[in-house]
Amino acid sequence: MPRTGETTRRARPRDPRPSGAVRYLGLAEAFVIAEAVTGIDAHNLVRVSRSDLLDSALHAPQAGFGDTDFYPSAVEKAAVLCVRIARNHPLPDGNKRLAWMAMVVFLELNNNALEVTDDDAVETMLSVAAGQTDEAALMSWLSTRVRPVSAST
Repeated sequence: MPRTGETTRRARPRDPRPSGAVRYLGLAEAFVIAEAVTGIDAHNLVRVSRSDLLDSALHAPQAGFGDTDFYPSAVEKAAVLCVRIARNHPLPDGNKRLAWMAMVVFLELNNNALEVTDDDAVETMLSVAAGQTDEAALMSWLSTRVRPVSAST
């Protein structure tokens, strides 16, 4: 039971789709994205990065307990992924770029498109990195900018 002034997060039941329906990014894929955004070879990034912090951020969208998924929608998962990468700061440089691109790739892998201007993206990521935009705020921001796309066959 929450103390006075505290709130509790109500988790929703997991998506009833079959296991494996959501496509998550793995550590190797994240380093490939990091290589693309930084221009630094992925093998070199692995040596100089905090892989444990990146791995933790990559697993955050999968959080749940029993049949309850803490982040049931693609938008919620994408927001958590982005914020955790940006805040965990696993790379020596390029964390905001990695966080943004990992979020975009995650959305695309799960048949969603993000429609946003470059200026809006930069402003949002600076706000996330500065701690001014948290997971809930990013979820809200994304919800008006993400649209589903049909899966390619």
